[in-house]
Amino acid sequence: MKKTLYILASFLLLFACSKEPENEPDAPGNDTPALYTLPIVIHIIHNGQSVGDSINLAEIKILEQVDGLNNDFRRRKGTLGENDSPISDDAFIQFKLAEVAPDGKPTNGINRVNYSDVFPNKTAYTDLFDRLPVLANWNPEKYINIWVYGGLPPNTLAGRASLPTTNLPGLEEPLKTIGDGVMINTFHFGFSTVDGTVNLGKTLTHEMGHFLGLLHIWGNTFEGKDCFEFDDFVEDTPFVSASIGHCSGNIPLACDGQEAPAKNYMNLTTDNCMNVFTKGQIARMRYVLENAERRKTLTTSNVVSRP
Repeated sequence: MKKTLYILASFLLLFACSKEPENEPDAPGNDTPALYTLPIVIHIIHNGQSVGDSINLAEIKILEQVDGLNNDFRRRKGTLGENDSPISDDAFIQFKLAEVAPDGKPTNGINRVNYSDVFPNKTAYTDLFDRLPVLANWNPEKYINIWVYGGLPPNTLAGRASLPTTNLPGLEEPLKTIGDGVMINTFHFGFSTVDGTVNLGKTLTHEMGHFLGLLHIWGNTFEGKDCFEFDDFVEDTPFVSASIGHCSGNIPLACDGQEAPAKNYMNLTTDNCMNVFTKGQIARMRYVLENAERRKTLTTSNVVSRP
């Protein structure tokens, strides 16, 4: 879950230890890997506004965000997804708006839903993330559901995603039966003029990383853990025990003495910092796409055309 309120003091309390491989899939080698094209549907949750007005976002803004997501996963030159990190790479994962709706009719992959027309029962679904599929939920075997929700203030909760279930460490929890997808706060979807530092569309990249099996760079945090237990189960991201709030100046060191991975997409930091998936993270996401229930079917779903 990506939050936009950071505790600055915690950024200086980073510790790390050198890692040993932990059942991690091999990173892509020299051979060009298969290109995975994943269908997405953008559910725009509004409250009766006309298209392009306020939280009922215009199509051009949605397309810009999808381009930004692909720029990040494909590490495209000349974009905000470009980096020169020797441990990063093109993930050969990209996203395409659905072309066929669940009823078999053509679609542009954008589904606009008036919250007031449905208004899920808050007693039955106490968690917002579980109420969203009541509003709209296309078959998760074929589509990645992305709910762009306009009912949250800016700079509170920027996004949230469900994790897959596989035999990889850190992904042992049962797969969610509802709320399996990605939620993005409308104010942090794509380029925006919202005050703060989460306004370049990186929230979706971060949350999609979760959806494809990545943890935060410090793993799952628990009080009293030693540094080496803060593990995201990826070999080429050094152990750190908290997020790093900036990517310039005095960046804290990981415990092995190397610089902490401040620019990693799975850090909680400012959008202008984020532009690195490591090769190990890429391998983990690709493993999920090849093996996880309700993820592996996305690579062959017949609701988009593929290269």
